[in-house]
Parts: sequence; C-alpha cells; structure tokens
Amino acid sequence: MKWLIALAMVLLWLNSRKGLVTPSNQPSQPSNNTGMNEDMTTGMPRGIRNNNPLNIEYSKHNNWRGQVSSDGRFVIFEDDKWGFRAAARILRSYQKRGITSINDIIHTFAPSHENDSDHYANMVATWTGYDKYQALDATNDSTAAVLIQAMARMEVGRQYPIHEVIEGVALA
Repeated sequence: MKWLIALAMVLLWLNSRKGLVTPSNQPSQPSNNTGMNEDMTTGMPRGIRNNNPLNIEYSKHNNWRGQVSSDGRFVIFEDDKWGFRAAARILRSYQKRGITSINDIIHTFAPSHENDSDHYANMVATWTGYDKYQALDATNDSTAAVLIQAMARMEVGRQYPIHEVIEGVALA
C-alpha cells in the first residue's frame, strides 16, 4: 500500500513538472533573483544551492569574501570554500567572546527559538568525537574544520569531504 501512495505522489510531481518544459523539450529558464534556473534549485537544500553549508544569515554589516548575493535571508557564496571560510571566521569570533564548547557554539549559532539546539549540539558532538562541554580551539584549522564539517552535515544534510572544508578554513 505504501508503494502505491509513493508511486501516486511521484506521478503527481512529474505531472506538475510538465509546465517547466518548452515545446522543444528544453527546460525553461524561470526568472529569479539568484540567476539560477529551476532545475538548479529544486530538490537541493538551500545551503547547498547557496554554497553556504552552514546557512549563514545575510547581514548588510558583513561583506564576506566570496559573497555574491543573498536569497533574502541567507548569504549566497560563489563557492563552498567561501562559506567554510565565513564559518571559521564566525567560530573564531565566538572564541574571542569565550564561546568555545560545542554546546555554547551551537546554542549561539543555532538558537533554540529556531532550532532544537540540544539535538544539534549532541549530533555535532557525536560526529566530531569531542565532548559537548569541552573547550575547543577554533584557531586550530583541523579542529575548526572537523567542527564545521559536522555543523554543515546538520545544516544541509551533506557530509562534505574534510579536504574541502579545510580549504575554506585555511582562507580564514
């Protein structure tokens, strides 16, 4: 029975997509303010589409290196490495304020009024192998990269290769 419902949903979705194909069987290019066509934006988490693996919010007070725009709420970077660089800069600014444990970092970065911060912190601790209350040194590129990799996994559901994360962290 479940497979029948799933099949019906797929057929409904396919039927709804017919309007996105032109008579020449070429995908249409809907206009939007990101410069991306519909095929590039559907089915992918926002942070992946924006090359912003930690979903860093846009602020007119920040002009991040590699920032090309915003989607109205979140920064759009030209490449993931710039998103990882920005994340490292954020973690290092937290450290200057005494925010050094996974628990404190996550509750600051992903506040409980928007997220299940305790679950987020528990998952990051599990994936990194660090204790949730252990003080971490975000100025250490390896430590920052492992932490950012886990945070990106939580934010966008993708485990980025550590070498990609390190490339961005090294630019911070």
